[in-house]
Amino acid sequence: MVVDTSALLAVFFNEKSGPWVLDQLQANSNDLAMSTVSYAEVLILVQDRQPGAYKEIRDAIETSSIRLIPPTERHAEIAAGARLRYPLNLGGCFPYALAKDEDRALLTLDRDFRRSDLKVILPGAR
Repeated sequence: MVVDTSALLAVFFNEKSGPWVLDQLQANSNDLAMSTVSYAEVLILVQDRQPGAYKEIRDAIETSSIRLIPPTERHAEIAAGARLRYPLNLGGCFPYALAKDEDRALLTLDRDFRRSDLKVILPGAR
């Protein structure tokens, strides 16, 4: 399962969907991956919204079972195609590319991914 920025932020910022995301992460703890682009986005948003929690959150991610994967040239090509096909911002194109390249589901709270050709795991989705 590929983890999108929105999913981790829901946990870290105690959003309504946070407990649901945490359940998904725990249920799939042996098979989690995240693009380092998404990781950077998480770190930026944490520093902006909760700078005092930055080190704790960074350490939690880096010691978790989430495998951090840097984008490859193939990911860049897939991301570019996704940006032109779907209503995704640049940051969303890289978790899309990782999920597409590795044929994995995407854990997200961003409903724009529903329009993509990925298997998307969203709260309330069946």
